[in-house]
Amino acid sequence: MGDQPADGSRFILMAVGTIESGRFEGTENLYCRYQLQHGPDWEVIHGLEQGITQMSTSRPNASEGAVVVWNFPIDVTLNSTNAFGWPHIIITVYGDAALGQADQIQGYGSVHLPTAPGEHTLYVRTFRPISSRWIDHVLSFFHGNRPEYKDPRLVAKSEGREVTRVQSFGVVKVKVNVTFQGLEILGYNSGPRKS
Repeated sequence: MGDQPADGSRFILMAVGTIESGRFEGTENLYCRYQLQHGPDWEVIHGLEQGITQMSTSRPNASEGAVVVWNFPIDVTLNSTNAFGWPHIIITVYGDAALGQADQIQGYGSVHLPTAPGEHTLYVRTFRPISSRWIDHVLSFFHGNRPEYKDPRLVAKSEGREVTRVQSFGVVKVKVNVTFQGLEILGYNSGPRKS
C-alpha cells in the first residue's frame, strides 16, 4: 500500500476535501461517519477509507436554517486499472432522538467522487429507514430505537434497496478537490478542468 506511480496500466485518483456541514431539522447534536466504497480493481494507496467526525451542535444560519458544522477532512489517494466500481463516499449521520436518546440514526447517503478534476461542492441528500408497520413506528419513537441497516454500504448498492421503506431527512455538504494522474493514457477523458 505504498505510493505507486501511475504506469501504463493504472491511473491515480486523489481526493482532498472536507465533510463541511449538515442540515437536519429538529436535531441539534450530530456526528457523521464516512467510508469509501469502491470496486475490486481499486486500491487505497494513501489516506483513510473511513472516519468519524466530532459531535457538533447546530446553530441557526440566516440563509440555511439550523446547520451543524463538522469541517472534517477527507484525504485519500486510490489507483485502479479501470473505472468500474468508481468510488462512492457513504455518509451516515447519528444524533440525539426527539426524547434525548443518543446515537440514533438520522440519515444515510451516498455520492460518487467526481469524475472531473477540480473543486466540487456536493450535496448528499440523506434518508433513513422507516418501519413498515405503524405500531413499530410509534414504538421506535418512544423507545428511541429507529430501524438501521446492518451494513451502511447498502446505500451505495442498487440490489436489495427496493424493498426498503425510507424517509428523506437532511442533507450533508461535502467539498472535495479531485486530481487524476494517468487517466488519459488509458483512454479515459475526464472532460474540461473545473475551476
